[in-house]
Amino acid sequence: MVVVGYLRELFNTKRQERVLEAVVKSSLINLLARGFGYFRSVAIAVLLGFSYQTDAFFMALSLIGIFLIFVDVFDSIGVPELVKARMKSEEEFKKIAGLLFTFTFTISIAITLLALLLMPFVLKIPAGFSENALQATEVSYLILLPYLFFNFYFHHFGAVLRSQRRFTAYFVGEFTISITLFTSTLLGLLFYKDYKILPIVASLSNSIGAIYMLYAGREYIHFRLFYNETTKRLLSHFLQLLAVYGVFHLYILVDRAFASFLGEKSVSALYYGLLLASAPRGVLKFENIAITSLSESQGSIKKLDFYIKKLFLLTLPISVFLFLFSPIVVKLFFGYGAFSKMDIELTATALRFYALSLPFMFFWPLIYRVFQIRGKLLPVGVVGAIGVVANALFNYLFVFVLNLGIAGICLGTFFAYMFICTLGYFMLRYYDKRAWG
Repeated sequence: MVVVGYLRELFNTKRQERVLEAVVKSSLINLLARGFGYFRSVAIAVLLGFSYQTDAFFMALSLIGIFLIFVDVFDSIGVPELVKARMKSEEEFKKIAGLLFTFTFTISIAITLLALLLMPFVLKIPAGFSENALQATEVSYLILLPYLFFNFYFHHFGAVLRSQRRFTAYFVGEFTISITLFTSTLLGLLFYKDYKILPIVASLSNSIGAIYMLYAGREYIHFRLFYNETTKRLLSHFLQLLAVYGVFHLYILVDRAFASFLGEKSVSALYYGLLLASAPRGVLKFENIAITSLSESQGSIKKLDFYIKKLFLLTLPISVFLFLFSPIVVKLFFGYGAFSKMDIELTATALRFYALSLPFMFFWPLIYRVFQIRGKLLPVGVVGAIGVVANALFNYLFVFVLNLGIAGICLGTFFAYMFICTLGYFMLRYYDKRAWG
């Protein structure tokens, strides 16, 4: 009975939560979710291994990621605006929630259609792929369109629930996606061993997760459309934040585009290396929790410093460990079945050098959210755009000029992340200093 009561409290999605309490609960739920996500990746590695077909699937995910930028922007705009509305009144909260749902409904249809129409142009990005790899990429891309569509609704209701401090509901939704991904991938590959199982399962799992989130936030399913200062601010923020939120997706896309020139298995190795390197961030999902606290403190630099110091102490030892012991880590997690010795070597290289970027993977989401909360969107948008260009230039230098291969791609990402985090942080310091005279 004690265990049942604990589990009931752990998965209680109705009650408002404190940030530290949410970190503990969500980390436990996320640990389970990431565990199933890991087993799903193991299933792919063991049952399929690396090939041009897995390269094609992971490349298609990156191409869809171009349009997921719009999902991330709405997700981030939603929480600060909804927190402000909640602090005014419940009526104001429902009003803004209705407006955001109307935006989500419209944008989800428009962006999914845009992704379909732009497909011939988007498929030119992996210029180094063979004809077979390009054909497989096109198939995966088409199957992943529902994955894109349902992402809008998952993150919309995630923003609504998190703004009410109902953090657990959001992470239970992610848990639902993870367990569906694992079970469907495992059964699909056991019976069919066809790469097309991967995009099919991704779209299916996201639709199930979105349906759960719709149910959890069902009281806020209504349309509201009005044009006032809030609407103008939302639209302005949306346009200015595209470059900021595109950083993570576009960094990955740039990396995999350059990897398409390095031969078969390179894109898959980058995916698995980044998966392991960014696992701590995936478990904590810290920025999704901290945004509420940062919003309530009006983007305080002291609050940001507090989080950065704690995250640096947490991530530095992990980065060092992964850098030094990457072959052992990769072999321990994935070195079975169809996952060959070459697969292990390529993935270990990617993990070793991606691990250098781990602290900055935590810092950047916090930094740009502080800019957003303060309404300084254009400057950080410029920083984000320059960062993407810098990543491409570093990749070109390390891959084509210095011939560093996979290691060069990961180093390009490291230097680009370090650049945008450093520049963004000192810009915030400068704004504070100027405000105080």
